[in-house]
Amino acid sequence: SPDDVVRGTLRCEPNTIRPKVVVMPNWSVDIFTHVATNITEIVQGSVYQLEYRGQLVSLVRSGIGAPQTGDVILALAGTACEELVFTGSVGGLGSDIQIGDLLVVEQSFCGDGFSRYLDKEVSPGDCFLQPAEPDRDLTERIQTRAMETCGDRSVPLHRGAVFSTDSILAQFFRLDYLVNELQCIGVEMETAAVFRAAKLLGIRAGALLQVSDLPQQGRSIYAGRTEEEMELRRSIRKEVLAQAVLGSVLAL
Repeated sequence: SPDDVVRGTLRCEPNTIRPKVVVMPNWSVDIFTHVATNITEIVQGSVYQLEYRGQLVSLVRSGIGAPQTGDVILALAGTACEELVFTGSVGGLGSDIQIGDLLVVEQSFCGDGFSRYLDKEVSPGDCFLQPAEPDRDLTERIQTRAMETCGDRSVPLHRGAVFSTDSILAQFFRLDYLVNELQCIGVEMETAAVFRAAKLLGIRAGALLQVSDLPQQGRSIYAGRTEEEMELRRSIRKEVLAQAVLGSVLAL
């Protein structure tokens, strides 16, 4: 039953999930301590309830990659979830993007295998390299809130397409193609699955990401980043991104 799916996937009762949800792969809930009035842990390490300006929102830590995150989105069909904002890390592509910058996703090109399971056909048409779209109204709201919060700290905000991959290492052999052929400004691992699964379920979904690394510039997640860059990224995540995410999903 839907209740069994929620309990088995999210490990909580369906009625604990609010209509507005934030989903993120693996960041700590601590990034919201600067902006949330109260944080209640529902499931240890994975499901929380946040209070922000008198409103409540659920937070789910889904795990890294399309399979784990995609299953979380599908499980939300058995809850009251109506709208979700996905947030996480993205590798920045392009000379004007720096570590710590924020990115509003307009389109996500499918590079994952999970999305193939979302078609009604057993042998679906190939969805690889096909774009998945977020909810347009929610994306505009995310853009507006992010611009407001970024302006207070002079944090650059970008908007464009990303590529959603299943492989961290294999991306390094495809970066030029992603930039020159697909016009992507970022590469990450979940948004195509999030958008496709949410659309299938009738859940409005959008994404606000933060640049974690610059693989084209030799500043990857493996090497090349300075401690100053990482500290700036952590600061922006707590003081800017967290506020923009909660303000977007709660329409404040």
